[in-house]
Amino acid sequence: MPSRNWRAAIIVGCTLLLTLPLYQLRDHQSAGYYKQYIYDRISPYLQGQGVYNNTLYHEGTEAAVHSRWNFSSPCDGFPNMDGIMLVMKTGATEAYDKLPTQLLTGLQCIDDFLIFSDLEQQIGKYHIYDSLDRVDDKIKEKHNEFKLYQAQQECPVSQKDCTAGMDGGWELDKFKFVNMIIRAWELRPDQEWYVFAEADTYVVWPTLVHWLRNKVNPRDNVYIGSVAMISGFPFAHGGSGYIVSGALMRKMAQIPDLTKYDDKAGDECCGDVVFARVAKEVGTKVMNAHPMFNGEKPNTLPYGPGHWCEPLFTMHHMNSEEISGVWQYEQTRTKKDFMQIREMYYAFFAPKMVSYRKDWDNLSDDTCYLAPDEESQKKATGQQRDRQVKEEDKNVVQKYAHNSPAACAKVCEAAGLDIPAEEFEKLETETDRGKLIRAKYDEKAGGDVGFKKDRKCFQWRFQKNVCCTSKSFKLGKPKKEKNDGDKWTSGWFVKGINDWIETKEECPLDWRNPH
Repeated sequence: MPSRNWRAAIIVGCTLLLTLPLYQLRDHQSAGYYKQYIYDRISPYLQGQGVYNNTLYHEGTEAAVHSRWNFSSPCDGFPNMDGIMLVMKTGATEAYDKLPTQLLTGLQCIDDFLIFSDLEQQIGKYHIYDSLDRVDDKIKEKHNEFKLYQAQQECPVSQKDCTAGMDGGWELDKFKFVNMIIRAWELRPDQEWYVFAEADTYVVWPTLVHWLRNKVNPRDNVYIGSVAMISGFPFAHGGSGYIVSGALMRKMAQIPDLTKYDDKAGDECCGDVVFARVAKEVGTKVMNAHPMFNGEKPNTLPYGPGHWCEPLFTMHHMNSEEISGVWQYEQTRTKKDFMQIREMYYAFFAPKMVSYRKDWDNLSDDTCYLAPDEESQKKATGQQRDRQVKEEDKNVVQKYAHNSPAACAKVCEAAGLDIPAEEFEKLETETDRGKLIRAKYDEKAGGDVGFKKDRKCFQWRFQKNVCCTSKSFKLGKPKKEKNDGDKWTSGWFVKGINDWIETKEECPLDWRNPH
């Protein structure tokens, strides 16, 4: 370890060496470039231990994150959580898989929060409350899912050893929601806000806290999330997270015989529906704040219109690696404004953007193109048939889309273009047809900003002679099949995506008013 004087000399020397090239570049580089240039090169000497290479920094993310970062003070700048109570839900079968990463990332910066499960457990200094220990024994005997609960209670070793292969975790989960209302109010009454999230929900706390402090009133009866519907009944999707004002929590917790919902839960699909029914009993309906509360994650978010300038509060189905990655991004991002959805694209998708991937599913399923013959129609899934374009409504490019991945890719490339049928069909190769489409695209895009801005087709997916396209762009995930005829190929119209992004420029935060 060099002495303090020696380190000071190094800093002065490095600064002098850096000054000359910066001076020479000042005519065409911004002040921000200078700051970043110096920080990235001499921060190790200034900050000492805890400074490491940022593994998110690579080709394509240079403008999004710092190349090096001091990870020794992760809670610097974390928002004040006074009056905001996190209520996190998990299950005994998953707690040790999902919670440790949560506790090592955002939760380390929150002084007080509650974790509820279907078993009382302890992870280090953190206590997990059993939210079902007060459910009446008659109800437990009535519903088969409580066999798992009983097995967990009686397990003399690790839960995985006792409950591996047992069903009932999802069904048992729906009994937790109402009991969490009672217990959360008992343990932490009179909070301004209660934020309900699951163990695989990522919460962007700076953005959410700002919204809670400035955009909504905790004295009102407030229940807001990403609204889903079941049989016409609206509720806040639990995995996306939702917020409840202290005023409403008080009303719900004081419902006489609230435990009557324990028995009713057995007849519901899921616990977040039960929660919404409790809110309705005291006269409150859920309000929708999607896509700020979001059920997707970086590789499944539908980037594009409606998912770009909007602030981001939550994401769902996040595994431990993904939670760690987004937390690292939050720590090291160069932008200091409240987080927008588009940042997930720049950090986790754009650097990996290619024109196509084999053995991949990019989740394109908005519109499908099938061959008209009876056999092809029979082989397609019901969803594909429901979303297909009728043969008489197809343009000349779409009529060939089911033939190959290359033909499928041309659907998005030709979207919004006037491709003459006779000119297209006389070309015998996909290469020549591609050249025709690209020429038409360049001609129209060159002088028509509206054409680029109003794009409705961004990506495609081809499998078993079915071509499907999407009105947004998603990264997706690997999808492997053993038989060559069943292989998945996915692709993105990179030029169209980049042109659409260019039209958005540096858009301001588009806060969505709950409705």
